[in-house]
Amino acid sequence: MRIAAISVAPVFPSFVIGGSQKILVDISSGLKQAGHDVQIFCTGIATHTGYFEIDGVPVHPDLELRGSFPATHQVPPIALAHTAEVLRKAADWADRVYLHADAIYLRHAIEGAEIVRSIHDFVYEEALLSSLTLPANVTIVPSNYLKRCMEMTIAISGRTVIEPVITVPNGVHIPANLPRPQLPVGIDLRKDNDLILLFPHRPEPAKGMYEAISVAIEVQRRSPDKNVRLIMPSYPSGSQLDEATGTIEEISQLVKECDANEIVELHSWLSPSDMPGYYASGDVTLCVGSFIESFGLVPIESVANGTPAICARVGALRQFADVGGITLVDHGDVTAAAEAVLAAVKNSAAEIKSGREQIARRYLYSEMITGYESTITGPLTGPRSIRKLSGTLKVAPWCDVLGEQIYDDYAAESRRFPVLTNELASNSDEARVETILGNLKLTHEIERARKLGILVPEFVIK
Repeated sequence: MRIAAISVAPVFPSFVIGGSQKILVDISSGLKQAGHDVQIFCTGIATHTGYFEIDGVPVHPDLELRGSFPATHQVPPIALAHTAEVLRKAADWADRVYLHADAIYLRHAIEGAEIVRSIHDFVYEEALLSSLTLPANVTIVPSNYLKRCMEMTIAISGRTVIEPVITVPNGVHIPANLPRPQLPVGIDLRKDNDLILLFPHRPEPAKGMYEAISVAIEVQRRSPDKNVRLIMPSYPSGSQLDEATGTIEEISQLVKECDANEIVELHSWLSPSDMPGYYASGDVTLCVGSFIESFGLVPIESVANGTPAICARVGALRQFADVGGITLVDHGDVTAAAEAVLAAVKNSAAEIKSGREQIARRYLYSEMITGYESTITGPLTGPRSIRKLSGTLKVAPWCDVLGEQIYDDYAAESRRFPVLTNELASNSDEARVETILGNLKLTHEIERARKLGILVPEFVIK
C-alpha cells in the first residue's frame, strides 16, 4: 500500500525531537520493512531543506508551516496555499493518508482521501481542534487514558457520531543486557559518592523543571554525604521547535533562582541511539511535572535500561502504577518525591528485572508496529454513534480520586470533596454516582464537581 505520512512537526536526518516524532520515524521504518511504500511529508525549516531518507523512507520537508508549537499555521497566506498543493499531490499519490499527530487544518486539500490519524497529546491547540472538529476515518491513540479523554470531550461537545478510536500503546526496545552507562558529552564522569538524577524531557516548565530541581535540592538536604547531580538537556541552539520550552539562558536563570548551580548540569540534546547509555548512567529518572502525558515513554524507557523512575500521578503516567521500578507520587509533593528517590536508589535488581519483564509484555516495539500497520492499512468500518445516559454522572477521565481529594490533570491541582469521595468509594470501582437530592452536602459537592468538569455525564459509544 502507498502511504503518505504527513507531519506538521519537522523530521530531522540525524536526531529526533520529542517522543511523538520518534514514534513517527519508528512507524514509517516499520511500515517500510513490512513492504509498504511510505513517504513522509513534513514541515521544512532553515536548518534542513531538501529531500533526504531515513531508513530508506523518503522524507519531503516541503510543508511551508512554522514547525514550532503552538500556532503551527501562523504563516503568510501564500505559504498555506503552497502547503495545500503539497498535501494535494501527496494524497493523489497515496492509497491512504496517515496524519501523524494530526494538525492538518487544510482538509480541503486531501478531501476524498482515506485518512488515518494519530493524536499524541490532548493539550496543544492543534490536537484539541483536530480531534473535535476535523474528520478522519480512524484515530490512533497511545493509551486508554487519551482514548477516554478524547471520547468524553467529543461527547460532551455535542457531537452524535465519532470515528473508531484505536489504542496502540507506544513500544520500546528492551535490551537483552543492560547497556553500559554513558553520560552526555561535556558532563563530568561519575564519582563514587555521586547520586545522579536524570531529567530526559523537553525543557518545558510543565515537564517539571522546577519540580525536578526542588526534588534534587531536597534529596541533597537529606543525603549530605552524597553529591546529588541533576542532569538536564536543552534544545539545540536556535531550533525554535517549541515556543513553550525554555532557552538555555532561561533554564540557567531558573537554576540560579533556585540556588541549584552546584546541583544542575545542562547538556546538549541527545539522539535516540544515545539514550540507552544515558538512562543507564543515572540512579533515578524524574518525571514529576504537571504535563498531561498521553502515554509517557520516559519512565518505561528508563526502567527498560535499568534505572528506576519517579513519576507524578498525572495523566497516562497513572497506568504505570504497578510496574516494577516505577513509583508514583502526588504532583507537587516534593517531600514524597525525595523519599521515593532515596527508596528507589535501594531498589533490588529483582524489582528492575520484574519491571523490564512487565514492559516487555505490555509495550513491545514489534507489537506497536503491528498495531499501526493493521490500523493504517486495514478495512475502514465507519463512524460510531454517541448516546447520553440520563441521570448518571461519573468521574472525568482526567481526574484521579485520592482519599478526600480529587486531582484534576487540566487544573494541575487537587480539590477537597470529603462527602463526594466517600460516596465514590462505596459506589463500585467504576466511581459512578447518581445525583442524590436528599443529601444536601453531597448534592452541593456534586454540583460543584459538575461545574468544574470533575463529574461528567455518562455516554454510550458504539
